[in-house]
Amino acid sequence: MFMLSTVLRLPVVLCFLFAGGCALQLPVAEPKSTLFEDFGPNPGSLLMRAYVPRGLKPGAPLVVALHHCFQTADDYAAETGWLSFADKYGFAVLMPEQRPFNDPNYCFQWFNDWQQGAKGDEPVSIHSMITAMIAAYRLDERRVFVTGLSAGGSMALILMANYPDLINAGGVFGSLPVGQSDIMLTAPVAMLGFGESSPQALARRITSVIDWPGPWPRLSVWQGSDDPMVAPSNGPRVRDQWLGLTGLDGQRPVADRIGPYERTTWMGKDGRPAVQFTDLQGVGHSVPVDSRHGCGVAPKGVSQLVSDVGVCSSLELLKFWGVVR
Repeated sequence: MFMLSTVLRLPVVLCFLFAGGCALQLPVAEPKSTLFEDFGPNPGSLLMRAYVPRGLKPGAPLVVALHHCFQTADDYAAETGWLSFADKYGFAVLMPEQRPFNDPNYCFQWFNDWQQGAKGDEPVSIHSMITAMIAAYRLDERRVFVTGLSAGGSMALILMANYPDLINAGGVFGSLPVGQSDIMLTAPVAMLGFGESSPQALARRITSVIDWPGPWPRLSVWQGSDDPMVAPSNGPRVRDQWLGLTGLDGQRPVADRIGPYERTTWMGKDGRPAVQFTDLQGVGHSVPVDSRHGCGVAPKGVSQLVSDVGVCSSLELLKFWGVVR
């Protein structure tokens, strides 16, 4: 391992450079998830946590929620409202969790090229968790959805790109395109907004290694204009990678608003929203919640991992995915 101690400190340095983007949070509540063991191949040595509402009926959907760096799986799922919505709308929540001996900053390793393929350690581990959940709780394998913030969102995109036969749709916040970094040393450059921006070239990073005729998972992208951790230009790059992947980059989108924010949607051949982009003007590195109306919690501590802006992004994702009408 070359210069391992220096490399492992890079994300910590970045946290200080982009103050507030990676700050530790206070636990929001007593953990509600269950820790599972022996769920299948786990080369990434990740923890499997899950929340299954009491009395969940067979055929229910599965939401995979991937936490940010310096954050636990339970905190991310509780802060963004996924656990309460699981009770209300009847779905299971899978919460993979990073271990500190894998990454001292608790980041999923989206930035390493050996983690960006279907045989990558962490993707294989999460795939094992998903298939185990489907089998154990007789969930609907056609309704598996993945979401995450920053490192979690970037890993969600990797899962969507590499397992399009398993992931139906996703939603990401403050994330980076698949393949924008290949080692940790290039991650800061990508996070600052440098790198490929052509939709076709971004899409080829996926299609050159994944033999899949389509359809690709549908994707909702959310990006804050005041994000100090992941340059705001990365949100449109994620959107454009998916537009290139789905062949929709030449089509005109439909525009509307969600609260004060502009949202654009590209429709697929099946008439459903295929790619969606929400421009969060004035919002930082965080997930929008609406705690006054029972969606997530107000931010605690010094971090900005949720923004209580009166928009429930988790509910909007459930609508986009078709879980809620």
